[in-house]
Amino acid sequence: MADLFVAHTPPPDGTHWHSLKDHLAATAELAQRFAKPLGFGELARAAGLLHDIGKCSDEFQQYLRDCHRAAHQGVPAPRPRLDHKSAGALMAAEVCEMVVPVLLGHHGGMLNLADVGPRLDTAVDSTAVREALERAKMVVPGPVPSAEALAGEVLALAPTELDADLLIRLLYSCLVDSDALDTERHFSPAAADLRDDSVALSAVWEAFERDQRQLMEGSPDTLVNRVRREVYENCLAAAELPPGVFRLTVPTGGGKTRSAFAFAVRHALQHGLQRVIYAIPYTSIIEQTADVFRNILGDPRAVLEHHSAVEPDDPEEETERWRGLACENWDAPLVVTTTVQLFESLFAARPHRCRKVHHVARSVIILDEVQTLPLPLLSPILDILRSLVTRYGTTVVLCTATQPALEGNSRYLQGLPEAREIIREPSRHFRELRRVNYRMEPEPWTWEQTATAMRQSPQCLAVLNTKKDSLRLLETLEDPDALYLSTLLCPAHRRRVLEQVRERLKAGLPCRLVSTQVIEAGVDVDFPRGLRAEGPLDRIAQAAGRVNREGLLPGGGEVIVFRPAEGGMPLGPYKTATAHAVQMLSDLATDLHDPEVFAAYFRRLFQDVDLDRHQIQHERKKLRFANVASKFRLIDKDTVAVLVPYDRQAVEALVTSVQRAGFVSRAAWREAQQHSVAIYRHEFQKWLADGLICEVVPGSGLYRWLGSYHPVCGLSSEALDPADLMA
Repeated sequence: MADLFVAHTPPPDGTHWHSLKDHLAATAELAQRFAKPLGFGELARAAGLLHDIGKCSDEFQQYLRDCHRAAHQGVPAPRPRLDHKSAGALMAAEVCEMVVPVLLGHHGGMLNLADVGPRLDTAVDSTAVREALERAKMVVPGPVPSAEALAGEVLALAPTELDADLLIRLLYSCLVDSDALDTERHFSPAAADLRDDSVALSAVWEAFERDQRQLMEGSPDTLVNRVRREVYENCLAAAELPPGVFRLTVPTGGGKTRSAFAFAVRHALQHGLQRVIYAIPYTSIIEQTADVFRNILGDPRAVLEHHSAVEPDDPEEETERWRGLACENWDAPLVVTTTVQLFESLFAARPHRCRKVHHVARSVIILDEVQTLPLPLLSPILDILRSLVTRYGTTVVLCTATQPALEGNSRYLQGLPEAREIIREPSRHFRELRRVNYRMEPEPWTWEQTATAMRQSPQCLAVLNTKKDSLRLLETLEDPDALYLSTLLCPAHRRRVLEQVRERLKAGLPCRLVSTQVIEAGVDVDFPRGLRAEGPLDRIAQAAGRVNREGLLPGGGEVIVFRPAEGGMPLGPYKTATAHAVQMLSDLATDLHDPEVFAAYFRRLFQDVDLDRHQIQHERKKLRFANVASKFRLIDKDTVAVLVPYDRQAVEALVTSVQRAGFVSRAAWREAQQHSVAIYRHEFQKWLADGLICEVVPGSGLYRWLGSYHPVCGLSSEALDPADLMA
């Protein structure tokens, strides 16, 4: 009789119904396989066995038959609000309460723990739920793990409330991924087979090692290349060390990206870890990094690039279909992503964001430019990383030239476990690769003085703190050939500007670039001279990394740090950080070529900034999953993205295809990101009312800018907010 109960209707091109008993068994097996290396295989098996038992009620079975009939008749399927989750949650409550929020949320998202009890109290009165509970023994394939077995796993992994929060998140991830994978296997076997066609981590290492050997053999014996070789060899040696927290402190141009990758892959292979996750703060450099790895490894399925701005070459091409599938759960040997994608997934509550979380555990996480982690969220970020390291076998690599002192505990910061420095003598490399000379201007500069300083060099970079300031300088400069960079430009436009910059610099042509902070942290350009408005100490050093990057200038490049007389300053932590930087720079003994200076700077800064501004840790202790998900935002801005006419032909084609389809597909959304600029919501509402913005398809949420778009400056300067932080 159990075979009479089904979990899913037949696929569109088939007649085979998905047996509920088979679905529960397969989901439980997959979930257990995912969770066993993490220490909670029985919890995951229990969740898999119980997650869909509510489907064996007469009401739900009739609903599935109605859906199947509607599909054959070509009419919309019925959408009744049927509860198929509470029956399993009620059974789970008898053996382990920790499984309950996971089951209740496996489709709609996890609730706050306080809302679970009332939900179950209501469910008990449901005829369908009671009916499903009576039939549970008929459909559950095998015994549910005992309360004692489940309690043992909970006690081992979750002695505190915060540990319980992470355990539930990982358990939830294992369940929703397993449920989705088995459902996909039923409805789309071809997609399920395509997932299995991935590259082994050992093959990734073989391809990388071969490319690295060729690179080294063909490199001239220069000081920079000797440092890069030493950094690489230090990374290979450190890869043998046990999993934990590592620092990779390498000066700009020291081969950080390739060496970090070499450490991560060798370390993962040595210790049986799942994958390498390379997390980067800005999309402006993530594509650059992913392209480097793709060129090295050859096989496009060795690298999963996952971020909002990635654009498919051909959505129907097999590799692109694999990428779309792999983005759902990060089942790939190398994931190149943003810190936004990584951490917002770790603190999320919805299934589509959480599927990948269990694949973060037992991986090597490289946090590139780690100093850019947002200070108001630093405490919860470090706490969840600490638990992943100490309880779930994860390795974290803190990668930057300006290390922010994230280890150890103090009254201001509960940091990571003690980090091991991968480079034996990092300070020596900074001395050897000392490629710029800093000059601190004692008096404020007007915009005309700043422009004059730029005109003195045919190739010069100026970095300002706000978009408003950058446009003021560009206007004052009065250079018709000057280039501009900020997020007033859409990503496609910014990429083209950087291409022009590199072309001009390489050819020795005049190249004056006015930029916001979007140029900093990893963008590969090499100016002989740079101007940086007073700002946070690490930002000043990162801007200097765009000057004499290859170390070819005799006597070094020049970096001038100045205070704009009429300049603005973002409020909050940015302003606080700038004040500390100015104070330290007033001391002539402060050496920005000494990595220890930045550790001291961050220790001071942590004392003056609220590192858990939204009280995320308090919400996590109370197991308020929905609250945490709504409060945790790395980009704390209320903005709306609008399509801009930088590439009119591409935007017109996109708009036409969306209007023809009547909706925005996933591929269309990704492409739209390339041609969009984010504007503040209060400006969006004003311009929408003024007719300068229209919705491409009513109700789609995809908007188009109908006003002007400057070929140099991008979107109208009216979009500026003087308190903008991340340019």
